[in-house]
Amino acid sequence: MNTPQIVFVAGHEMGHYVLQHIPKGLAFFASVLLPLFYLGYRSIGWMLADWGTGWGIRGLDDWASLPALLLLLSIFLFLAGPVGNAFSRHLEHQADQYGLEVTHGLTPDSGQFAAQAFQVLGEVDLGDPDPNSLDVFLFYDHPSMPDRVRFALTYDPWSEGRHGEFVK
Repeated sequence: MNTPQIVFVAGHEMGHYVLQHIPKGLAFFASVLLPLFYLGYRSIGWMLADWGTGWGIRGLDDWASLPALLLLLSIFLFLAGPVGNAFSRHLEHQADQYGLEVTHGLTPDSGQFAAQAFQVLGEVDLGDPDPNSLDVFLFYDHPSMPDRVRFALTYDPWSEGRHGEFVK
């Protein structure tokens, strides 16, 4: 990457810090995991009552029940995955926006350099240039590269006389 592209990436990463994404992420994922663990706790008894004898599990205090509990938690985490991914995509989008706002005026046409940086990152990571929207919903924890490039090229509140949302 060239210097303006690196400046944008640094602005993006600085956005995670300034917008306090780490504590927000920890709080969000704790608020998701706690109910999932409780659901696992409540469901394992039902599961063992129905199938435990056939599996040779004597009870919940038997170490053999651990794989059944892990199976339940894996299913619940898979089902909750899109919620966590959507939250992560939201935070990444905010960091992209912050990066564009903080580099506005530092580099000429910062949106163009941001789009180039996303292009380079997509090529290095071998990102899908045209991902299926269902795949993005289920599995992507970052916005897709085409969405990020499009946003970088179109985000320009300054042309309308406004200022950025995060950097005033």
